[in-house]
Amino acid sequence: MTSFPASFYEPVRDAFEARHPGLRLRVVNRKTTAGVATLIDRSRETVDVFWASATDAFALLAAAQRLAPAPARPHAVPARIGGFPIDDPGGLYRGFALSGYGIVWNRRYLDVRGLGPPQSIVALRNPAYAGHIGMTAPSRSGTTHLMVEALLQQQGWREGWATWIEIGGNLATVTARSFGVGAGVAQGRFGIGLSIDFLGRAGEQEGEGIRFAYPAENVFLPGSVAVLRDAPNRQGAEKFIAFLLSEEGQRLLVSPGIGRLPVDPAAYAEAPGDYANPYRMLAGRTETSPSFDAALSGRRYELVNLLFDEAITYRLQPLQELWRRLHGLEALVARSGAASVVGLLARARQALTAVPVSPSEASDAAFVGDLRRLSWGVTPSPRQAALVADWRIFFEARLAEAKALVAEAEAAMMQEALQAREPRP
Repeated sequence: MTSFPASFYEPVRDAFEARHPGLRLRVVNRKTTAGVATLIDRSRETVDVFWASATDAFALLAAAQRLAPAPARPHAVPARIGGFPIDDPGGLYRGFALSGYGIVWNRRYLDVRGLGPPQSIVALRNPAYAGHIGMTAPSRSGTTHLMVEALLQQQGWREGWATWIEIGGNLATVTARSFGVGAGVAQGRFGIGLSIDFLGRAGEQEGEGIRFAYPAENVFLPGSVAVLRDAPNRQGAEKFIAFLLSEEGQRLLVSPGIGRLPVDPAAYAEAPGDYANPYRMLAGRTETSPSFDAALSGRRYELVNLLFDEAITYRLQPLQELWRRLHGLEALVARSGAASVVGLLARARQALTAVPVSPSEASDAAFVGDLRRLSWGVTPSPRQAALVADWRIFFEARLAEAKALVAEAEAAMMQEALQAREPRP
């Protein structure tokens, strides 16, 4: 089971089957979030191997006791990348490739609109990018979940959510899958997208004027592979993993048409000179690289997904409208020097960016542990249903509060403008 696209897994499958003529690899393609839910509840697919980019998805499966001990590596690779372990310290999954997260953009789209490419994810809060950004929800994409979670860890729970909610106000759309982000940028439906690196770089190859860059907040994390605890064909699973980790499998990753980042530094000798090499990119700054706590991410995986949807995905239109008005007022105040509505605007911003879960609750295993991604038609637990209902009330109330404050500020600015035009005696 994998979330990887056919353009990646088919060449790997062909090479594996050529190496092992007596074996055939059946691929079950699922979004990471859906795949994890399926494997945890054991309701449908029986598979041997789970293979994906989202490190915290493997932590979830390990916590649910769904993984068997992973086979040993055929040869040594660095133990860590940017301070993060490449393999599971508990020996349940192995890193086979590295992934970074970044920004893909359509150069022509931005040039026509007089926009420059953003240099960081935080820069996407800039109102100049309103209506020009696409991303998928973390509940629909394990790699997007990692992007969201990494920023929450780097900025802290409250400021991180403030960043994502303001970016939410600048979104043009929330796509159904992560693949839709690159397609939307290439087709000019929006100019900027948040993407995992291998999809962003594929867009560079396929579309003229499409560019990808790692932002200031980027972290490199291992994409991993694991054997399921109840794998019907344990021997075949271990052979597949051994192939991915072998010198042949690692060299295959840098071949044209695949373009992934091997965990084996020696494999980059086969790559073009300008090929992204995370070991080289992080050389000399490993100790100051942003850290990522996969255990924390795994614990609050479903909490983050649920909150993002309630705060942003399901409220996209009112968020877009309110942030447009708030940004406009803030720009007007900055130009005019008017200070009378600064307090109102600060309160509106505070209301728009608030979340109903505290940092301590978000880190508390007892608070987050029983939250689940639900398959269609499945009834949530009474506690989860009550929590989500409370969150919806919270976000509706904060939107209403922000709307009233923005309207009050608009009225005050209008009154000041009228008074300024009145002739003095």
